[in-house]
Amino acid sequence: MLDVSVPGARQHASRARRRVARAKQSMPQASKAERERVLAVFRAAYEAGDLAGLVRLLHPDAVYVTGGGGKAFAARKLIHGGERVAEVMVRVGHQWHPDRIDFAEVGGELALAFYRDGRSTPWTLSRSQTV
Repeated sequence: MLDVSVPGARQHASRARRRVARAKQSMPQASKAERERVLAVFRAAYEAGDLAGLVRLLHPDAVYVTGGGGKAFAARKLIHGGERVAEVMVRVGHQWHPDRIDFAEVGGELALAFYRDGRSTPWTLSRSQTV
């Protein structure tokens, strides 16, 4: 895919891992209790359809990413901006109606998992999407 030698591919992977590690180190770390509090406030605003509340919680540069794995509907384009992301989430929430929203660990980070009919949905909200 990369049209490079095996050692070249290993070098690309090594550089990528270092960049990811540096990016993680530069992100401010809130305590687990603070992350849980922010996600609880987000869940309450989402369940109430509080657009302004969601916008206040989302970073202005938030990006809404979907992926259905070929099995579910997913947006073809990324949605950029906290206000636009909040609008889409409220609209999708009105159409989709999750049964419950619980805390979950996704990729080692605290997140919200959305459920309907007892099954987890493709939606998760991770720390990197909130302020």
